[in-house]
Amino acid sequence: MIIDIPPKLRGNSKDPLNALGMSFVGKIETLIPFIEKSEIENVLFVSSTSVYGDDNSIVTEETEPHPETESGNQLLHTEQLLQSNTNFKTTILRFGGLIGEDRHPVHFLAGRTNIENPNAPINLIHQEDCIGIILEILRYALNDKSVWGEIFNGVAPYHPSRKEYYTQKAVELNLALPEFNYQLPTFGKIVLSSKVEKVLGYSFTKTHL
Repeated sequence: MIIDIPPKLRGNSKDPLNALGMSFVGKIETLIPFIEKSEIENVLFVSSTSVYGDDNSIVTEETEPHPETESGNQLLHTEQLLQSNTNFKTTILRFGGLIGEDRHPVHFLAGRTNIENPNAPINLIHQEDCIGIILEILRYALNDKSVWGEIFNGVAPYHPSRKEYYTQKAVELNLALPEFNYQLPTFGKIVLSSKVEKVLGYSFTKTHL
């Protein structure tokens, strides 16, 4: 079973369960008894690198998570909830910021001013690699090379600064340039995905996003 559901914690979410006051963790808690009663033995939970803190460090799967947002906190709690269940095995896949053919974060930043953390490195991944990593995990399972119960990061090995990257993309797409705030200290992290490459043997197809 693959669980890939955005937390949707923002106030403008149209999710009716949010209106009932149910947290993301609560939604997964509601789902778990149905998994237990089914024949499902393995779960792949798509999480996020937001479970790691922005302390200007290099992050691997061995790094202890310290989420700084409500979304990150609920994702981490959900990870722990699923992996602690002994009725099935759960692998966690923590993706970076998503880029796709019709989705690029520069569109949210174009023309904005006073953007924080200009020197923080980017941690992004293309949709093609998201799908590729998921398929590689399933391929391993089909070949009896189980990676269930593991944690993987999914971030392209490309980490220019936010200012460098988003300014370049805005120029390429003929968008208004974002303006960054250098008055405050920069906080960020570099998320490594070497375990995906070493354990799964996966090679990223989109390294320059």
